[in-house]
Amino acid sequence: MTCWARLAGVVLIAAWLASGTALGAEDGEPHARIAGHGEPFDQIDTLLEDLRAIMGIGSRRPVRARTISKAQFLALYEKRMREEQDRRELHGEELFLKLFGLVPDDFDYRKTVLDLMSEQAWALYDFRQRTLFLSEWAPPEALQFALVHELVHAIDDQNFNLRKYLQGAKESEQQIARLAAVEGQASWVMTEWAMRQSERSLLGNRLLAVTTATATRFEAEQFPVYESTPLYFREVLIFPYTDGLLFQHEMIERLGIDGLRRVFERPPLTTQHVLQPDLYLEGTRPDHPELPAAALPSGFKRVYQGTFGQLDHRILLEEHLGADERGELLDKWRGGRFEVFERKRTGEAVLKYACRWADGEAASEFFQLYRQVCERKWDGLELVDSGSDRCEGVGPGGKVLIEVQGNTVRSVEGLPPGENGGK
Repeated sequence: MTCWARLAGVVLIAAWLASGTALGAEDGEPHARIAGHGEPFDQIDTLLEDLRAIMGIGSRRPVRARTISKAQFLALYEKRMREEQDRRELHGEELFLKLFGLVPDDFDYRKTVLDLMSEQAWALYDFRQRTLFLSEWAPPEALQFALVHELVHAIDDQNFNLRKYLQGAKESEQQIARLAAVEGQASWVMTEWAMRQSERSLLGNRLLAVTTATATRFEAEQFPVYESTPLYFREVLIFPYTDGLLFQHEMIERLGIDGLRRVFERPPLTTQHVLQPDLYLEGTRPDHPELPAAALPSGFKRVYQGTFGQLDHRILLEEHLGADERGELLDKWRGGRFEVFERKRTGEAVLKYACRWADGEAASEFFQLYRQVCERKWDGLELVDSGSDRCEGVGPGGKVLIEVQGNTVRSVEGLPPGENGGK
């Protein structure tokens, strides 16, 4: 994951429910003293009692609540983007996305993010100012569900300190995993609350949880901006609410009500933990495979680096090879890293990448898939075998080398042809 995950953690956004930071939080009043709002704000006390019955914990103090306009939200989000992403980091992420073929060359990162947020945010919880906001533009029929979702955030914040929890992640893969724990819990509890209104429950009913996650994805796809956004952004945005919900459901099924606390007391480390709860409960940690030792030509300097998790690999394969079911292979992911290098005077960029798998068979399978990915993302590239475990080629974007050694696949991509580099 990249700094997009960290930005999403600053302002928590969903397909039709959102939580994050809003302008004017200093002026927020406790819900009991809000004047002129009426429904749904006057339901807060009753809803908090409903949620205490579901969660086993409740609010420790009044929840501040007020409305927010779209103009306020957009101004806030632009401010947060400036605060959370410096230009060098944003440039590095753009290079990363382009080198992996996850966005087109003319991709406008800033505009895409702002367009997505303005379309998606219907409710907000400011975990810095500890204030809940409902948007002025949300459909009336959605407000009560949005309010319940955000009240779960308020309860969790008062009990577990969401700001400390989210900022405690050491790198981006941990950040998106923690975000999935936060949003997955709010989504699960909101759905359980809705089920109980008709004397039903998610408990003991995984099929209903899966149906809910599927419906969330379908609902998101009805938004034009979301549907037209590159796959990478869509998947990172929806993951905490769909896979996060299923992760939380599994924790509750196995641990009972303690499953709600567990995800905060022992945060998931990777998106793999969210996708494979067994590995989370076992306490497995990701590997950190060595990157290729290829020496780069003079003038190249590292401008960006990060982890490349199980979710990233799922998106990568779907983006370039279609949505075929590869879950069995992806579940064998054990670690992934990348570094991006740039020669500023020419604008050339090089990617070093490594991923480790559970065994040699899985690594060999991914090696074959990744060579197809490279031939699709690098226009005009044709890779030629130079042995059973290595291939290379040169195209308009530069030289590409891919190899598999044991259970690890490595690549160097974008090397300027005709210059020294590689092994």
